[in-house]
Amino acid sequence: MKKLLLGVLALTGTYGITSANVLTVHNLTACSYTLSTSGPLLTVPPGTSTFVSAVGNDFYITKVVYNFGSFPETSIGVGLGTPYSNSAGQPVPPCLVGTTFYTASWSQASMTANATLVIF
Repeated sequence: MKKLLLGVLALTGTYGITSANVLTVHNLTACSYTLSTSGPLLTVPPGTSTFVSAVGNDFYITKVVYNFGSFPETSIGVGLGTPYSNSAGQPVPPCLVGTTFYTASWSQASMTANATLVIF
């Protein structure tokens, strides 16, 4: 009985590990952004960042927000159903070089699959 219980606990732990998904963000701009995700709030500096979701709270959608420190903020939403968006027509973050908007592109095969977000 003890071995059976230990086996069940091991399988349960393995399920918990495999249920989380990974979000990889490639931020190709000079700006830092806040991601309001289907999971937690995340801060993304320039470069590549990787985040692991909590079990049962997979990443499948996010809002990419540039906060000026006061209203207004610039934000765009991307995710599994909306893989591409840009901030054209919104206030321009001062850290952008050579453009007046930023673009986000989301790639994900299914709601529980790993996701990639590119901000450029």
